[in-house]
Amino acid sequence: MTGLFTVTVHTSADEERFSAVQEIVRGLTSEPKTLSPKFLYHEEGSDLFDEITRLEEYYPTRIERSLLERFGAGIVHDVWPHEIVELGPGNSAKSGTLLSPALQAGVLKRYIPFDISESAVREGAQALFDVYPDLGEIAAVVGDFERHLSAIPSPEGTRLVAFLGSTIGNLHPDERSRFLKEVRRLMPRTDDALLMGVDLVKETSIIEAAYNDAKGVTALFNLNSLKAVNDLLDTNIDTSLFRHCALFDTGHSRIEMHLEAEADVVFALPGSGDIVRIRAGETIWTESSYKFTRDDFAAELNDAGFGSVRWFTDPDEMFSLVVARP
Repeated sequence: MTGLFTVTVHTSADEERFSAVQEIVRGLTSEPKTLSPKFLYHEEGSDLFDEITRLEEYYPTRIERSLLERFGAGIVHDVWPHEIVELGPGNSAKSGTLLSPALQAGVLKRYIPFDISESAVREGAQALFDVYPDLGEIAAVVGDFERHLSAIPSPEGTRLVAFLGSTIGNLHPDERSRFLKEVRRLMPRTDDALLMGVDLVKETSIIEAAYNDAKGVTALFNLNSLKAVNDLLDTNIDTSLFRHCALFDTGHSRIEMHLEAEADVVFALPGSGDIVRIRAGETIWTESSYKFTRDDFAAELNDAGFGSVRWFTDPDEMFSLVVARP
């Protein structure tokens, strides 16, 4: 590495495993039964999602990438950030669309990736220094954005916070409200900015096709969350007894992914010995992905303390980059 690289770890593998087990037990003993979408990415889940992003039906990644290529440099030049904070960048594969114009402008001093995976931020830092030897500092933070956002270091100049991948849509309204207010606290200056990828409301058939691809990759991705349960809880759930379901709930403006049991499933939880019974036809809710109108999302941003909102969309207005400022 050519620049200064530091990593601050606020959670350990053991802590995350303990927290994950507790979260799984809570979800599977609740009504309705749920699993956090984080478990979709267990082990081979990340590779499966990478495959999903290349599918013809899955428009969000493709359109977001095109919007970043088209508008990213202009957004960066408008904000003129001394530092870029990226929430959930993984290995920082998309970060170049923001870092490159900031470095070319000679303004960027620091990049702060915040991710749950220490190995991912280390891999990303090495790759970024290889491509951008002029990048002076990467100050990585390893943590959970539901618990550790306050661990992000204090700003040193104008800050651009990026939260891409339409991940904001995975949060339920109360979770989104808390998250946006927490992010707002990371942005003390009036010239700071928050950049998000936001999936917009569109025809139901287009949305549902994105989560029910013809090759069945999303089905494998969904079933992978049960493999996470088996690995973390040392259970032996037969994943072949479940099928992938994804439907758009127009009332809540969200796609819902479920795993439906095709036969009665019974298993014991470790430690307590409590029995989980899933009846045939019953589902485990594994993910929600909210789709937004401009007015509704702008209102949520306003409630969180953002007074200025700009939209950058594709010609069909299927997806948007949103820039919000205090």
